[in-house]
Amino acid sequence: MSFQIILLPQRDYWSWVRVCKDYVLTFGSNLTPDPATAASYMAPRQVVTIANTPDGYPAQGDIAAWFNTHHPGVRLDVIEAADASELERELSQRVRDRDRYGQLRRPFALRWPTDYPVVTQRFGANPRIYARYGMPGHEGLDIRALTNTNVYACADGTVYEVHSNPRDHAYGIHIRIRHRDGYKTIYAHLARAMVQVGDDVEAGQIIGKADSTGNSSAAHLHMSLKRDGATERGETNYPKDILDPTPFMIWPEGASRPAAHGVSWTAGKCLIGAHTRVGAPMTEADVALVSAARLEAVCVAQSERRETIERLRNANPALFLTCRLTSDFSGAPMTPEEFTGRVEPDLGRLYRLGIRHFEVHSSPNLQSEGWQRSWYGGREFAEWCLAVLKALRRLYPEARFGFPGLSPGDTVSGQRGNALEFLQDADEAAQACDWIGVSCYWSDEAERVSLNGGGLVEEYRLRYPDKLLFVSEFGNPSVASSPAEKGREYLAFYRAMRQRPGIGAAFAFALSAPTGYSALVWRPEAGGVSEIAGVIGGREF
Repeated sequence: MSFQIILLPQRDYWSWVRVCKDYVLTFGSNLTPDPATAASYMAPRQVVTIANTPDGYPAQGDIAAWFNTHHPGVRLDVIEAADASELERELSQRVRDRDRYGQLRRPFALRWPTDYPVVTQRFGANPRIYARYGMPGHEGLDIRALTNTNVYACADGTVYEVHSNPRDHAYGIHIRIRHRDGYKTIYAHLARAMVQVGDDVEAGQIIGKADSTGNSSAAHLHMSLKRDGATERGETNYPKDILDPTPFMIWPEGASRPAAHGVSWTAGKCLIGAHTRVGAPMTEADVALVSAARLEAVCVAQSERRETIERLRNANPALFLTCRLTSDFSGAPMTPEEFTGRVEPDLGRLYRLGIRHFEVHSSPNLQSEGWQRSWYGGREFAEWCLAVLKALRRLYPEARFGFPGLSPGDTVSGQRGNALEFLQDADEAAQACDWIGVSCYWSDEAERVSLNGGGLVEEYRLRYPDKLLFVSEFGNPSVASSPAEKGREYLAFYRAMRQRPGIGAAFAFALSAPTGYSALVWRPEAGGVSEIAGVIGGREF
């Protein structure tokens, strides 16, 4: 499903609200006069419907351009309306047609071509990579599709080319279909084609099975759109008549989501967990917190002592233990070989103590954790991570290695790369890992409710329906929230994750730290059992 929010001009806001009444009652949309709120609402799963009126958003100017610049990838549904009455006419027509985004009245539209409503690489992304091919950026949409899952025709048409050799073309096995008004679609990287040249096909018809043939690193569908003469007419700045298919796509409204299958997790539920002591072995007070909070899982530091691990297991033989593997990335670029050499002694010691789940690094989209030093983006990190995985799996074949949680949010110049773009580009490594970490943070009630409703975890689940997920860290870093408030928020988050299939554990960050993290740790350095632990320990499910 998609989450819709309607952005209305702030001036005469309630006049605009009134004309949306029937539409909101029909489709359950939300309303806001604030572009920033619309941009963050249930991100990245939302559709922002914009009432675009002259001078409606003076602080942003061209509101669609503002979204494309500051929040690229957010799906926009722009309604040109000089006044509230024009918006009312358009919304009323959509209600009559049961056509939420007005897509049925477009002269040409594209139905979603896979069972997975997730774009893994948007049109125009990664311009520096595609410049070598004479393209301003990525020349289509990469859409989630697992190996041998269905690929559907986007529109009625006739097949005019089927390329069946998986090795002699960048698109591998692919199909090309001609549609009305000079439009053409391409479906690339297939396992096999299920149509022949000359076949007439209908929108939604199965035409092939997905795979990763050709110039591709992991299973997905690449779909491109062309229109005869588009480049010459100036409809596009791409060569070869390539158009952006995004505005033509009919998002699968209400489409059934692929259920997580093949996800093996012995506990059968999301475990209540926390990081122990940040960057140092646990103290007696930390051990007491584990007991007081009735934790079911803990993420120990690399340097954790044998004696402490044995004490934890004696107190709770069913306690699930994991560890995050990391090192100091503040200096010179670190090669996979150097990283492996630094973490292997601790990994080996913990492995011999029976720990089997290890997260490979943390927040690699942060400058402090290697971004712009050891790698420049997700693609380079994927190569780095794959090399680490190969080395560690050879040494520890029973270990289960996790793709690291990313620092959530947009790009912050010099500090952080956009989390979802980084994930998209690092897809090959994420799929190669045994499980995937998700980092979740909030600073107010609205953000927490969004996460409890699915939020970022739901985005990961849609991208990786067959992968076990760990919420590898979460918390509320706001100094305005009291420990008791945080305890109640954390308990609500645990309860929400408990209900979601395919999530192994959720780890709050963190019980304690020798220095820093004052707004996140459960107890101050001189404290004992904390209010947070008390709230969580008194839980009932």
